[in-house]
Amino acid sequence: MRGKGPPTFLLLLSGALTLTENWAGSHSLRYFYTAVSRPGRGEPRFIAVGYVDDTQFVRFDSDAATPRMEPRAPWVEQAGPEYWEEQTRGIKDTAQSFRVGLNNLHSYYNQSEAEPPKTYVTHHPISDREVTLRCWALGFYPAEITLTWQRDGEDLTQDKELVETRPAGDGTFQKWAAVVVPSGEEQRYTCHVQHEGLPEPVTLRWERLPQPTIPIVGIVAGLVLFVVTGAVMAGAVIWRKKCSGRKA
Repeated sequence: MRGKGPPTFLLLLSGALTLTENWAGSHSLRYFYTAVSRPGRGEPRFIAVGYVDDTQFVRFDSDAATPRMEPRAPWVEQAGPEYWEEQTRGIKDTAQSFRVGLNNLHSYYNQSEAEPPKTYVTHHPISDREVTLRCWALGFYPAEITLTWQRDGEDLTQDKELVETRPAGDGTFQKWAAVVVPSGEEQRYTCHVQHEGLPEPVTLRWERLPQPTIPIVGIVAGLVLFVVTGAVMAGAVIWRKKCSGRKA
């Protein structure tokens, strides 16, 4: 963003231009402010730089060890400490305004654009005694998400595999977490998913699909149909034999 510098900067610049006799004509004074949001990693970073024409003469970085407005040109270093303290207070106020604006935008964006994950658990046999349960979260936005496995209601901190969140290629993200469990004890394990697109955390279990069965009524009906069909075929054979005997 482009902004107009404080009046004190203009006064200092005018003094510098007066002292530099070989400068003539008009000059430009520009300030550029940049605020970068980084959710989960502290306050947004704020950087401000000031230029006279194409020459940088001041800079502020909120990530510096001691954040303060600093000179970047020899002619501005002559300003006293009171001046730099005043400029530092002013730029910190500007940085705070940018942070508030970013937080407001972030809140609005989360409320209007968050996409909840599609979740389910898959079952992968390893041997006769062990299986892998994999908890999937697909198609969610933003990328921040938490997947945890529990056994009998207690968090598992070991013997689990958690992959990094990956882009899905359509602007959303995907992630999975897996755990190896004894065969037959799958129902003791639950996967818990937390994401800002969900109204509340989701708890998942692997659900065993029912085996396809043929109803008893269907079996009886099939047997009756088979018997009736067999009787009809036998009758047809006998009738043909009788007809053949008459012709003979």
